Amino acid sequence: MKDLTNGVLEEELKKAEAEKNLTLLNCINKLKMIDELHGSETTVMKDFAPRSFYFERFVGKTFSGNGGIIYHGVHDHGGNGAYPTFSVSLNESIESRWEIHT
Repeated sequence: MKDLTNGVLEEELKKAEAEKNLTLLNCINKLKMIDELHGSETTVMKDFAPRSFYFERFVGKTFSGNGGIIYHGVHDHGGNGAYPTFSVSLNESIESRWEIHT
C-alpha cells in the first residue's frame, strides 16, 4: 500500500486509536488483504471530506478500481448523502466510524 497523505493517514490512525475506534484500521487492513489476494497495489490519498481518504487500486499498470475510506458521524448525519461527505451509508448509526465506499 502506498500512502500519499503526507502523514495525515498516520495521524488519523493515532487519533482513532486514542478514541478507541478501530474502524479506520479495519478499513486499511481490508484494503491490504485485497492487495495480497489479488496482487494489486492500493494508493491512499487525502479526500476532501473531513478525516476521509481516497484510494486507487492497480494490478501492475492496469487500473482496477477506486473509492473512499469515508468518515461518518454526527457531522454528516451518519452518512445520509449530504454535505460534507456526500456519501450514503447503509449503517443507520450516528456513531463515528470509517467505511469503505467504492
